[in-house]
Formats: sequence, C-alpha cells, structure tokens
Amino acid sequence: MKKFMERYSYESVHLFLNQVAIALFGLTLALAAGMAESFALSVVTSVFAVLFFLILQYNTMWKVGANDRLSDDLGKIKVSYSVPFWMWLLSNSLNLLLALLFAVGKAVSSVDLISSVGGVAAVINLIVQGMYTGLLTIDVGGAPLNTYWFMHFVITIPALAVGYLAYLLGSRNIKLLAPLNKEK
Repeated sequence: MKKFMERYSYESVHLFLNQVAIALFGLTLALAAGMAESFALSVVTSVFAVLFFLILQYNTMWKVGANDRLSDDLGKIKVSYSVPFWMWLLSNSLNLLLALLFAVGKAVSSVDLISSVGGVAAVINLIVQGMYTGLLTIDVGGAPLNTYWFMHFVITIPALAVGYLAYLLGSRNIKLLAPLNKEK
C-alpha cells in the first residue's frame, strides 16, 4: 500500500481537486439556472458540467495508464488494472463517506442526531459533487433524486467507469481524445 500511495497519491489528489473545481462550476451553473427558473437549463448545464468533469478525469487517468505502460516497458512495474479502482476509491473516499453517512441517517431517521448528521452529510455531498446538482433535481417517484440515499453512491460510478477506461486506453497507448491530450 505504501508503494501505491507513493506512486499514485498525487494523481488521486489531482482527481479530487478536479472534482472540487468542477463542483463549484456546476453549482454556479445550477444557481444561475435556478435564478432563471428554468428546470431544463439546470439539467442541461449539469450534463455539460458532468461531461467536463469526466473529460478531466479521463485525461488524468489516461496519463497514469500511459506512465504505467512506460514503466512496464522498462521493467520497473507491471501494469495493474486494479489501479483505477484504488485511485477512484482514494479520490472518492470523502464522497463515499458522506454518502454512507446520508444512508445511515435515512435508515435510522427515528434518531434525531443520526438523521441530522445524515442530512448535513447529504448537503455537503451535494456541494462537493455540485456538477450533479441539476441532474439530482429530476423528480422520480414523487421526490427529487437527491433524496434517494443510493443516488449519492451512484453519482460516483461515472468517474470509476471513465477512470478505468482511460487507464486501459492509456496503458495501451490508444488515444480517444487526442486533441485534448496534446502537451505544449
């Protein structure tokens, strides 16, 4: 685990910081759409914020996969397809903790303190993952998606899927987003 942290902690923190930056961007867009009182605009801007977030995640993970491929070619390490999962887990640990607290708060809603902690965790999670704000306002089954505890877990899955795909492509030197990967 120490070797993993030495090798991948910087990129994992980078993934989280990208998330926070895009969360602020997404929250700003959601607030602007709310001020315009346009539900459609809120959803559309949220979709674009999520896509922007996933492109940033893709670029970071593609570079990690490419670096691992180079290290594998030099005989330093073996490419491991578990790396994207562990990096996702590390970079999403706050999101998953907040989602867990919200789920427990929903499950034990009869205890005021636990329910309150769950509510606060849900609000913090919506701020930390602000790019999903517009999408989580969609009404399903008579309630917005952000009121369902499992959605706070579900919104972390796109980052895992894109991260895994990007790492796989980077480790094989396949460039899907070649114009976005150009270094100056």
